[in-house]
Amino acid sequence: MKIKAVGAYSAKQPLEPMDITRREPGPNDVKIEIAYCGVCHSDLHQVRSEWAGTVYPCVPGHEIVGRVVAVGDQVEKYAPGDLVGVGCIVDSCKHCEECEDGLENYCDHMTGTYNSPTPDEPGHTLGGYSQQIVVHERYVLRIR
Repeated sequence: MKIKAVGAYSAKQPLEPMDITRREPGPNDVKIEIAYCGVCHSDLHQVRSEWAGTVYPCVPGHEIVGRVVAVGDQVEKYAPGDLVGVGCIVDSCKHCEECEDGLENYCDHMTGTYNSPTPDEPGHTLGGYSQQIVVHERYVLRIR
C-alpha cells in the first residue's frame, strides 16, 4: 500500500514529502495509523548520515503513537481502535537467548524501526514520519 511520509533522499537534502510503500499485515502484525511521532536527535544524525549505515531514502522516527487500524489473524492482544505506541524495534528473530530473555535489543537479527534490512520494498525499514506503519505485535505497546 502506498502512503505519505517525510524523509530524505540524501544526507545533504532537507526532509521532504514522499510516497512510500508499506507491506500488508502478516498473521502476527499490527497496522497502525500514526497520530504523532517524536523528533529525536538520533533521527537527525541518521538523516544526515552522521552515524554509519544510513540508507536512502531515509524516513526516520522511532517514537510513534497511533491507533490500530488492522491486525493479523493471529493477533489477540490488540484490536482496531486501540491507542498504541512503537519504539525503536519492530521485529527480531524471537528465538535466540536474548529474545527469549526479553532483550531483543541485543538480538543479532533485531529490526530497527528505520534503516534496518528487510525483504520489503525498498529493502530497508522506513520509520514513523509517515501515515502508517506495520509492526509485529510483540513490539507494540498499549497506551491507556
